[in-house]
Amino acid sequence: MKKIQIKRLICGILSAILILLSLVSCSSSKKLGEPLMKLGGEQITVNMYQLWLSRVKGAYGGADDSVWDEETEDGRTYNEIFTDFVKQNAITFICALHEFDELGLKLPKDRINEIDEVMQTMLEERGDGSKTTLNGILSQYGVNYDILREIYIIEEKLNYLGEYLYGANGAEKITETIRNEYYHDNYVRIQQIFLYTANKPVTDDEGNYVYDENGYVKKRDYTEAEIAEQEKKADQIMTSLTAGQSFELLMASQNEDPAASSYPNGYYFARSSQYVEEVITAAFEIGENEFKMVRSEYGIHIIKRLPLDENGYAVSANQDFFSNFEETLKTEVLTARLSKYEKDIKIDEDLLAKYDIKSSSANTVY
Repeated sequence: MKKIQIKRLICGILSAILILLSLVSCSSSKKLGEPLMKLGGEQITVNMYQLWLSRVKGAYGGADDSVWDEETEDGRTYNEIFTDFVKQNAITFICALHEFDELGLKLPKDRINEIDEVMQTMLEERGDGSKTTLNGILSQYGVNYDILREIYIIEEKLNYLGEYLYGANGAEKITETIRNEYYHDNYVRIQQIFLYTANKPVTDDEGNYVYDENGYVKKRDYTEAEIAEQEKKADQIMTSLTAGQSFELLMASQNEDPAASSYPNGYYFARSSQYVEEVITAAFEIGENEFKMVRSEYGIHIIKRLPLDENGYAVSANQDFFSNFEETLKTEVLTARLSKYEKDIKIDEDLLAKYDIKSSSANTVY
């Protein structure tokens, strides 16, 4: 993690949203800790916030704490970015709990029973049947048995809210119009001609990959002369494209991208997609049918941005790029719906300032 890139940071944040979705408290009971945020009859406590911080830090377990002091391209430290992320999600989630109440929803008893079964199993397996023992373990993350149980109840409330609004029989359907608007606002489609300058897979005389003793494809480095040759080849391709030669024809004859044949419709990316950062950045910078050459640690990428095809997210051949499309869209729609409550939240900013990612314990279990 010593060299976290902005693209990987954003991907981590999107993954952490799913982690944090379970971490809000609505109880006003003092046993759940000192209030940090309040909205209507809901509140988030310091203890809940500590757990959120610990879970996000746990997602990057093994990193030296000094990494949190490193600055990103916008001048902020990773500690500031991730801590602010936790705060913003806490704001979103307390709004969700308020909406749950406004809609008059109740969590079904069978879901509470399932949570109690999970807690009982945890008590037996991790606490040897003793709440005191289990609370000793949980205390490093700011919680105890009762607070953790409350968290799991809230997780189910938030899941239930999403199902109620946007599930198969939801009160508010996500229409194809909404899907297409989100698709066109957040995705690009490209083709690329890729040339290796490092870590090229080794193949045999028949073009099959050669594997090492651990089952991984062998890679080889490039010499300076080979890199210079690849650079020359890339310049020639760019010259041909500028002269009007077909991108598709050049891609067919010059491309070294081993995955290209698997995606005949091209690559589809959102800004948070897990791919080469330089490629995604460039894809969003150029206009449709424009092309650009970018370099990465892997090689040279000559990309062309294509118009988005209609309903591309629903095409089976494209599903590798849209596996999380529906859930991400639902999150976006719900977040927009809940934002109307943000102005009414009361936050103890002095108390909030005492807690951050860096000073939290890394939690990968609870």
